[in-house]
Amino acid sequence: MEPGRSVMLVEDEPMIALMVENMLDAQGFQRVDLFARNAQALAFLQDHRPDIAIIDFSLADGRADPLAQKLRERRIPFFVISGFTRGAGNAHFDAAPWLEKPFSEEQFYSCLGSCLQKGAGLSAYV
Repeated sequence: MEPGRSVMLVEDEPMIALMVENMLDAQGFQRVDLFARNAQALAFLQDHRPDIAIIDFSLADGRADPLAQKLRERRIPFFVISGFTRGAGNAHFDAAPWLEKPFSEEQFYSCLGSCLQKGAGLSAYV
């Protein structure tokens, strides 16, 4: 992974968020901006552009459909971590890698690498 990148992490389960933050830190990500709700993440995106985003499909304030739509519009690569299967998402999630909870570090790093590779060729991703 390339050190110095920034990540927007949208996860409302504190233990999962902490675990993901630790894995991102181990990969050299410079900044992780953490949000537990769609509304917070959408407000952040008004003035910021993370290199990638990792989003939970189902948050305390509802499904992450509006967030996925905004990420696609802004051409920010993202992947989903969720207790739901891929079939739960709509078209905004089609091209995004999907990681079902619970997941291993190996699965997470594989999904992260896929997201970063696809982000390098955004035209095929979003």
